Amino acid sequence: MNYQVESWRRQGWLKGTRHYSCELRQNLFGQWVVLRRWGRISALKGQSLEHSCESYEEGLQIMSAITKRRAQRGYVSL
Repeated sequence: MNYQVESWRRQGWLKGTRHYSCELRQNLFGQWVVLRRWGRISALKGQSLEHSCESYEEGLQIMSAITKRRAQRGYVSL
């Protein structure tokens, strides 16, 4: 198993009482995944979604699209 920890990426955003975060990382099997989490800042639990990627480059494209969408919706980058 060859993990590339130095290539992992994380980005977070805030908007009022809401938070949103996105991570590009490898799972236990070494596959690249994009993990998204969102919810209220004061809540103990939020929601999450994990999307498998074919490659690291595809994961970067997904993160770029998410960053663009968060900016359009008024979120501020952390």
